[in-house]
Amino acid sequence: MVGWGLVIETAGKDLQLGLLSDGKPVEGILWDEPNQHSEKLVVYVQQLLQKAALDWKEVRYAVYHQGPGSHTGLRIGLAAIKAWALSLNWAVYPVPLMRVLYERGRLENGNSGEIFTFWETRTDLWYGQLWSEKAPSQAALLSRSEWEKRVAQALWVGNHPSAHYYVEKLPWSWIAHAARTVQPLTTKESIIGLVPLYFREFIPTQRKG
Repeated sequence: MVGWGLVIETAGKDLQLGLLSDGKPVEGILWDEPNQHSEKLVVYVQQLLQKAALDWKEVRYAVYHQGPGSHTGLRIGLAAIKAWALSLNWAVYPVPLMRVLYERGRLENGNSGEIFTFWETRTDLWYGQLWSEKAPSQAALLSRSEWEKRVAQALWVGNHPSAHYYVEKLPWSWIAHAARTVQPLTTKESIIGLVPLYFREFIPTQRKG
């Protein structure tokens, strides 16, 4: 991660933006009025760049929180990133939610042992993934009781008070940290093909007529 970069977090209720220099956090913005991502995203990116006396062309990459999260928020953030990346020749680092939680767990757990990352989507319904030194399991949406049977011995990192490491929301700096462990998308085809991750399979509404 060389040069200036932007972190775009639109998966949650709050809009978060961050400015990076060689992958390190420099400045950030949190807009905590919910459901205003589309109105504020471009405005606050421009404000962030102006504060650092940067031009759009000086940005080299974007870090995108890929989700799962808000369907609408994820699509707003990705549409903006694709437009900027393709027109300004940026690389894109897509960072899944489970990867962010895993990297926090590694810091807490000394980089050893199994780590269970999860996000409660509804009461006792968790989207989760079990990570080991060999390879992570496939992420899945299961009941809390089912996960408890599978991951009792792991370190739990997630948004439920029963977690060993409780996470209420993701700061943009955590997403930036996790981006260092993923491969960037650098070709036009790979950036165009990037899609958000959802808690459930997403099927677009089909209208008749």
